[in-house]
Amino acid sequence: MKVVNYTHPNHPEATLTGYLWDCKLSLGQETNRPAVIVCPGGGYLYCSPREAEPIALAYASRGFHAFVLDYSVGFDAAGFAPLDEISWAIGLLREHAEEWHLIPNQIAVCGFSAGGHLALSSGILAENKANALILGYPVGSLSGKENAFFSDILLGKKDATDEDRDILDAVGHIDKNAPPAFLFGTVEDRLTPYGALGIANAYTQAGVDYELHLFQFGPHGLALGTAETADGSSRCIDERFAQWHDMSVSWLRKIFGEPVFVDKDNSQIARIMKEMGITPPAKD
Repeated sequence: MKVVNYTHPNHPEATLTGYLWDCKLSLGQETNRPAVIVCPGGGYLYCSPREAEPIALAYASRGFHAFVLDYSVGFDAAGFAPLDEISWAIGLLREHAEEWHLIPNQIAVCGFSAGGHLALSSGILAENKANALILGYPVGSLSGKENAFFSDILLGKKDATDEDRDILDAVGHIDKNAPPAFLFGTVEDRLTPYGALGIANAYTQAGVDYELHLFQFGPHGLALGTAETADGSSRCIDERFAQWHDMSVSWLRKIFGEPVFVDKDNSQIARIMKEMGITPPAKD
């Protein structure tokens, strides 16, 4: 696996880390692969590491090229810089599609909480749009005056008008052109209890395909729902919630298509011996 790192040309605090499959290996499968870009949560105040690399590696282990976008947070996010950054990341993947053996129209963005708001925005408002969305306990909108703290940070001003805040209303911009979405969360979530439901309702109204899973138990911020992303809290371990990842992979394969498998001799030793002009020993 190859790891690549890029920095946004205008926002040095925003970085993209990619985990690319080594497509030079003869693995018996088509080498061009879909990709998943992960947007961690953190209230636009920080990027949660529990919802970053572990998520990307989980998708990489299932055959996807995987990326983590550490987007601008805090005062660096002024002007809704993260929207420009996710658009840049999607564009970068398409620019390098041939080099990285990446399918340019099969790019999903997976986001959690505030990262879910950014992921949704990437499919609705970004210049370079995602082809599919995976939204975990997402925030649908930050445009209301009850979210003035966040809108002040994201817009970089305290006297924002309703027109200014409109760009933060991702769910309000959902229309028939929105990409398909996989939504998941928990009933016990007290921070974004209606995020997934509100987005699902908007998708229903727009007539766009989506899949929704609401698990009964578990707090906000479960990440993978496993010990590896629990950060020392047993409340963040739930084997039923942890099913969301397998479900999302199955869903992506329905949306993008199953990977093509070609049954062939992929013995590296036999290939190298042939290249060296060595005849393998005869079988008894």
